[in-house]
Amino acid sequence: MDDPFPRTLGNRAMHSLSLQRHLHDQMQSNSELCDVILVVNQVEIRAHWSVLVMCPYFQSLYDSGLKERMSGKINLLIGKTPAVRVAISFLYTGEAEITYETVKDILEVADYFQINELKSCCQSYLESMTMTVENCVQMCLLCSLYNLEFYNKVFEFLRGHLPDIMQQEDALTLTSESVMSLLTDPTLSYVEQKQFYEFIIKWSEFDLENREAFFPDLFCSLDLQKIPRSVLENEIEGNPLVKKDKRCQVHVLNIKMKYITGLIKEDDGVREAILVAGGCSQVMFASIFSILPFRESLAVKSLLGYILAEDRWIELAPLPHQMQQAIMTFCSKKNCLYIFDQGNQSFSSRVFIYKFDLEETKWTSFLLELPENHISGSLHTIVACSGKLFAVISCHIIQKGGQNVQWSTFLMEVKEDGTKSEIKNHLFQRNENTSVVACVMQDRKICILATKVGAIPRRKGKSTKFFVYDAALNRKYEYSRGVNWDNLMFAVGDEIVVTRMGKFSCMKYSMTTRKWRHVKEQFLPFPTQPFESTDFSSISDGSNFYVFGGKGVKSMESVAEAMCYNYAEKKWKKLQELPQPLRQGATCCIQLPSNLAKCHIKCPHCIFFPSRSRAKYDVHYQREEDDDEYDYDDGSGYTFDDDYVSDGLWSDGVPDYLDDDEYDDYENWFI
Repeated sequence: MDDPFPRTLGNRAMHSLSLQRHLHDQMQSNSELCDVILVVNQVEIRAHWSVLVMCPYFQSLYDSGLKERMSGKINLLIGKTPAVRVAISFLYTGEAEITYETVKDILEVADYFQINELKSCCQSYLESMTMTVENCVQMCLLCSLYNLEFYNKVFEFLRGHLPDIMQQEDALTLTSESVMSLLTDPTLSYVEQKQFYEFIIKWSEFDLENREAFFPDLFCSLDLQKIPRSVLENEIEGNPLVKKDKRCQVHVLNIKMKYITGLIKEDDGVREAILVAGGCSQVMFASIFSILPFRESLAVKSLLGYILAEDRWIELAPLPHQMQQAIMTFCSKKNCLYIFDQGNQSFSSRVFIYKFDLEETKWTSFLLELPENHISGSLHTIVACSGKLFAVISCHIIQKGGQNVQWSTFLMEVKEDGTKSEIKNHLFQRNENTSVVACVMQDRKICILATKVGAIPRRKGKSTKFFVYDAALNRKYEYSRGVNWDNLMFAVGDEIVVTRMGKFSCMKYSMTTRKWRHVKEQFLPFPTQPFESTDFSSISDGSNFYVFGGKGVKSMESVAEAMCYNYAEKKWKKLQELPQPLRQGATCCIQLPSNLAKCHIKCPHCIFFPSRSRAKYDVHYQREEDDDEYDYDDGSGYTFDDDYVSDGLWSDGVPDYLDDDEYDDYENWFI
């Protein structure tokens, strides 16, 4: 009879667990079968060398041949006894009981013994905790000291809640390097400089003997221009720490002299800015889908603001929906922004216009409704003038008999109360080739330039007309004689300039002489030679011409470049790039309340309190002319995770800079 084939029998898992418990029981009971004694604060803990060498610390002691191995006794000068006992037990069982009171001590021992698995357990415990302004400083301390991956998330929470955290006692344990880094971090612009001043005073007085030497450097890093003048003169200038150091006194005196000489003015609560809304961002996998017709249809709903005096970008409450070809205007008297999606160029008799109230931070919508017998509307542009909203619209007029008589263009006053729009002036008859541009002069006169006007398209030649509508007098004037068409028209001083970028001549209309003149000069040169960009957004503020984004002619990809041309200096300069590649965005100049301009485009505060969640939305929209209207009202509790993903600012909902190596510099922030 042949021998049966060999088999392996038994239960390895149960035996391993039994052996583990057996050895752990010996350690817990200080059994004589243990072959090494650990002495911690005069307390003896018996263990087995065979288990201890699982961690590098004890393995090095065993291999070194020192007296610890020969005597079988190791004197440990690190950690508290309960924490050491937890760490040793972890080597036996792979489990540890961790509480908020003991996690710091356990991390200290685990790091010293190089038990990485125990450190991971401590990190998991910290991650399971609810992070608050009361505990995040201590959590950041632990993560920084012991190089835990959880540090980036805790540190970002600290930066996102900094004003509240600076009121906590734990914040006074920050080192001078950490405080300086906070003061000089441009993304923390949402924190008022007065709050930073009060914090460094409190931080210095917490340990005045050792910290007084750091105060001058910290104080001189403050931007005193952003602190009210009354506070500067009545509070800061007389502070003992400021009066004690000459550098601090000079820093205050420099700002006071600028106030006296008029170089700076007291903050009026308004920031001059340029808004860029909607447009198309970068298409994902553009190389794969480049042959498809919809490759450029990735519209965005971002509303970005460029703060002129500070050369930085901010993000306002996003548009109610994505807009590929928006047109936008700002009414300074109402402090409201109006925007329309020109992607759907034609409508039957009514269309929605969206309104953003800057004071209430609220998006609403209202209907632009054509008068009776006016159908098939096409909105060319909207402008705000003298506190009213006007629109240049083309539509068909139907007589009483039902015949379609003409296709005409009008200047209409748009009513926000739901009543039908009022036709102010009939401008001209048009055809499918007619083009129109408009601008506002001195918030009183609307200038309208149109080319290829007339009911019948002309194959040869062209007909160009120029109108000026005085909103105060409700009168229209035509000054078409001598005018030529170009795609750019803007106001400079008391003149209207018509040109295009790179052209070696321009047309200028004087509001004083009411005449056109041809000027042989390159009023607006290209930013670069050759200039290989199209579909860029542009706007003039009367002194400068701004260009944002665009699409590369060769690459066919969106770009994020931003440039400015000064008419007086006749020079181009680069500005801070757009937060995302963008083209075909709508632009307008705006006076932005300072409370909306505080946050940096990468503001950590906005990660936890997105701009959309701080705004109100009460808007309506219509997908198709025959569809029912859709109501959209999410109040102020919008917390979707894809706020930034849909806008293309961040690809995964988390800022890319959190993963940058530069944030490793914060590891030694705490004492």
